[in-house]
Amino acid sequence: MRATMKRTVGSLVLAIALFAAFASPALADPPDRFEPAVVTTTLQAGASTTVSKVLHLTGLPAKADIIVAIDATSSMGAGLARAQADAVQICTDVQAAIPGARFAAVEFEDYPMAPYGVATDDPYELRTPGYTADCATFSAGIGAMVLGNGLDLPESNNRVHFEAYSDATLLATRDPEATRFLVVLADNVPHSMTSFGACPSTAPLSDPGRNGVNESGAGDDIDTGEAISGLIADDHTLLYISYNTTTANPCHASLANATGGVAVPESDAEDIGAFIIDQAAEVPYTVDLAVSAGCQLGITFSPAPPYGPFSGESHPMFTETITAPTVPGSYTCTVTAVMTPGGPTTAVQTINVLVTPGDPATLELTPETDTNTVDDEHCVTATVRDAFGNPTPGIVVRFSVAGSVTTSGSATTNAAGQAEFCYTGPALPGADVITAYADTDGDNVNDASEPEDTAAKAWVIPASTPGCKVTYGGRITAANGDKATFGGNAKADGLKGNANYQDHGPAADVHIQSADIDAVVCSADGTSAMIFGTATVDGSGSFDFRIDVEDPGEPGSSDTYRIRVSNGYDSGEQVLEGGNIQIH
Repeated sequence: MRATMKRTVGSLVLAIALFAAFASPALADPPDRFEPAVVTTTLQAGASTTVSKVLHLTGLPAKADIIVAIDATSSMGAGLARAQADAVQICTDVQAAIPGARFAAVEFEDYPMAPYGVATDDPYELRTPGYTADCATFSAGIGAMVLGNGLDLPESNNRVHFEAYSDATLLATRDPEATRFLVVLADNVPHSMTSFGACPSTAPLSDPGRNGVNESGAGDDIDTGEAISGLIADDHTLLYISYNTTTANPCHASLANATGGVAVPESDAEDIGAFIIDQAAEVPYTVDLAVSAGCQLGITFSPAPPYGPFSGESHPMFTETITAPTVPGSYTCTVTAVMTPGGPTTAVQTINVLVTPGDPATLELTPETDTNTVDDEHCVTATVRDAFGNPTPGIVVRFSVAGSVTTSGSATTNAAGQAEFCYTGPALPGADVITAYADTDGDNVNDASEPEDTAAKAWVIPASTPGCKVTYGGRITAANGDKATFGGNAKADGLKGNANYQDHGPAADVHIQSADIDAVVCSADGTSAMIFGTATVDGSGSFDFRIDVEDPGEPGSSDTYRIRVSNGYDSGEQVLEGGNIQIH
């Protein structure tokens, strides 16, 4: 990261040019956010919609891990309290801009041996349980620091530099995505066998390192150049606040500048928080889009992420395609912008989709085939589904019947995608074909794209009533105005009998003579009966016939007679003008 932070103007221009195709003009509207932040839409199952999006990014990483180390040797004197106050202010200022920033507090003095320091000195002490996002916890660690000693002027600064990338607790608690800073508040230079920039050599006194033994630069002794190289390799920016001086200590400036950082006098301590915020914003980053786990919506982006690299504020534009699942229902997913480095940002969008069934793709009529007796009501159910098998409610289904019965009707599918149609069967045996189609566009035309189905219906005569007997004879005026005479008898047991009917014209001069008696049916109260069979018409052919009679009582003045033949002849129900009907 350190190398990328020292980018040239040319590389910045190149980064901007590479993304110019979908970068909007700069805005200054923190925090990170999507525009629009919420998408609410309705889609048919399996359908898609596209939404134009802008992702506004402030450029600040969501995370920063910051070590603040304070020199507590006696030379700091009253400066320690000022340094403690400055450290707490840094936490407050930085977290206001980078809420995800975390802090670790370190106190250092010198090694507990002459000529470095006294027995109570400590060259390095971590005062917080690793990194903490709580400024109160950090402040407590800072406040626990007390003034130590330190005999010589150089201190254990290099030990602090080294532990920033070596302390096991810090390594275990830091976030690999966070931008890293080490802020040292001190008034003197580090021990080192070799000089570094404006930092002099303190030979023969090296920084003894963790074993606390001065090995003149050998063993685990810490040299300034090595410590600074370690910070750079671990992506730490080193910052110094120099105390007991009106200008930044030149050595502090050399150390900080080597990592891309700065050194300031304590009078400008507030600049360090601002530098951390600005520096974080200058770190080149890329941004990816993470869809929430378990999201059942199909969500894709064009151009595909990740986007960048960017530096500072940026506003990439993209299109978002949302594809509904195949099962209707309400679905909610989120999309979060994730910066590298930095991790998840405050930019989170919510996608709410109500998924409805698709257009009708199939229609199934049930029952597919059925048999009923004449005069019964027959019902069929049309079940309409989309291409994914989902029932489609609110669809008008149009039905038509052809064959023994000619009729039509319509019904609207319910929540289960079903519509029912019923009609009454014919008087005589026969068959129907029932056709139904989903009138998706409501134009009352069976378009090629609209699903349909057919069902077959057979009509048969009813079973005879055991013991039923009918005798009849008389005269009527038929529905066509002709005078007609009739006579005959029928017996259910053994299916015996005969029927004779003569229409005397002139509208229809026709003679109907039974050939077979197929069923004789009496009502439960014995007041009506039906006779089914086959007959010749004018001495030829074979036609189905049906005779309906009523015998409400004696004499036969209120009796009725009706004959219907499959050739279309129908006398109509007529009261007898003479004769009698008896149902036994």
